[in-house]
Amino acid sequence: MIPLKPLPIKPIRKKSVPEAIVNELKSLIDSGHIVPGSKLPGERELARMLNVSRPSLREALRALRLLGIVENRQGDGTYLASSKKWPIEPFSIMLSIKRGALLDIFEARESIENTSAGLAALRRDEDDLKEMEKTLKKMRLNLNNPDGYIKYDLDFHKAVISATKNPVFEDLMDKIYNLIMATSDSSRKYPSELYKEQNYRQHEIIYEHIKAAQPEMATKAMADHMGRIKAQLLFEEEQNNKESIPDPPIFL
Repeated sequence: MIPLKPLPIKPIRKKSVPEAIVNELKSLIDSGHIVPGSKLPGERELARMLNVSRPSLREALRALRLLGIVENRQGDGTYLASSKKWPIEPFSIMLSIKRGALLDIFEARESIENTSAGLAALRRDEDDLKEMEKTLKKMRLNLNNPDGYIKYDLDFHKAVISATKNPVFEDLMDKIYNLIMATSDSSRKYPSELYKEQNYRQHEIIYEHIKAAQPEMATKAMADHMGRIKAQLLFEEEQNNKESIPDPPIFL
């Protein structure tokens, strides 16, 4: 383990500001005072040094974990990741910190994924198609296993993004998928047998148009799929406001 050196931390005067905590930690990382692979001070000590509340510190560290900047090691504390670069796009930090941002996240996702489906239909190769086929089979096998289904659902969407051959899309969507998984509850039950069958079929249709090199149809199929997810998100928000019935699942 790399020994922890004294850090030239400037206390943050205003409390409950996770963004300010992230900025201060970023400054320490950028200046080399916290080096890749090094252990951060304990939560209590770090909160004292920054002059912030522990809940605010936890929120900031949560954002950095989502971005892959820091990592928790069970029973050993929090470490700066050994190789992850600091993201250049500031919105990713703000979205990571902001709670209840599913609809905001979804708007970004919807735009990228719809475009990506069309590009994938034009640029996919045999390896891309094999990866999509593999994830579809695993989705089918996990229709009665919500955690497994959502994992392979996510893998399918990643395969579509990969088929665009656009590394910027891949980087952006990697962060968005991390946010989705962090703010969604994959243990929720499906609302109905019919819904999960329809959800699976939507993915098959997207794949069929990508395989057939039909960009307009692939884009439309993805847009239809995104539309159903958006309807579920709006339904969830409405029911949460009413505080009446359990939330529906979040599908990818």
